[in-house]
Amino acid sequence: MNDNNQLSQSTNRIKLDHHLNDAELVSCIQELTQESIPIPAKEKFLKALARKGETDEEFSVFIREFRKMSIDPELHEFSTHAIDLCGTGGDKAHSFNVSTFVSFIVASAGVPVIKHGNRSITSKCGSADLIEGIGIPVNNSIEKLTESMKALDFCFLFAPHFHPVFKNIIPVRKSLAEEGIVTIFNLLGPTINPAKPANQLLGVFDPCHMKKLGNALTSNDVRSGLVVHGILEEEEITGVDELTNCGDNKVFGIGQHQMDSIQKWSPSKWGSKYGQFSDLKGGDLAYNLKTMQSLLEGKGPPSLRTTVLLNASTAFWIQGRCTSLGEGMELAESLLTDGVVKQWLSRAEYFFK
Repeated sequence: MNDNNQLSQSTNRIKLDHHLNDAELVSCIQELTQESIPIPAKEKFLKALARKGETDEEFSVFIREFRKMSIDPELHEFSTHAIDLCGTGGDKAHSFNVSTFVSFIVASAGVPVIKHGNRSITSKCGSADLIEGIGIPVNNSIEKLTESMKALDFCFLFAPHFHPVFKNIIPVRKSLAEEGIVTIFNLLGPTINPAKPANQLLGVFDPCHMKKLGNALTSNDVRSGLVVHGILEEEEITGVDELTNCGDNKVFGIGQHQMDSIQKWSPSKWGSKYGQFSDLKGGDLAYNLKTMQSLLEGKGPPSLRTTVLLNASTAFWIQGRCTSLGEGMELAESLLTDGVVKQWLSRAEYFFK
């Protein structure tokens, strides 16, 4: 193997606990996306970086560079006041598509949502799967995305379409996943929305990454947002990549909501009580569509309904649509019970016919 590439040189530095400077990282990122660089060199670099632990600055450069390499969806007129709601995945909870359904609620209130996501990787139903399931195609022209934002205050950016450079990273990600190794790419996806929306509600599977990701997003011009992690006390699952009433929540504010340290928010912060984690369980597309229909009809698992409402409430609060989380809960509840979300979904299906 040729060890003259930047990846191999930087791997040796990382093994000595050196943090990489901006120029080194840019060179490494360029080589990670090149087909000519051997997979073992990419594996060694990513393993070494994970063992050392990524710094705020390293996360920031990865976010900045992969955004630069993405295809521009040309949604600038919406991005300055739009929000993305997304989790990193990887919590092994196999829960319902909370952030995707919450996106529909938020958009139905006239709040612009630019959702960035993919098909299922670790669960049975990813955001792209559910969105296709309700009748919204995941591959749309830039013109159609703009029209969708104007008509629905919503569009979906299918990650593989907007990040073509990832085709040369997928093989190394697969091989590392088979070894059970978590790398920076397990966290990067939700942070590299190519439209660069100004606001974000980001869920992470491991709270140790919250401040680093939050600071990196702030340095990449996210104006307002929260990085969150739901704490659980289950046998096999200690937390989820979203807010929930099934336990307390760790929260780190970014941008206009910048916090010095991670805070703990209990369900009472939203005026709610603790619930049962089993209510959050998801399944395949058919199962999740049925669950969504139940929620739209005012039914569904109680804790799932509350979890959906408190995430929607938080998104409204981030956007400045409400002055308190309690007010946001009332707004989200009314949108569901008054049939506004159901009507929005019908409009979305008709728009894309």
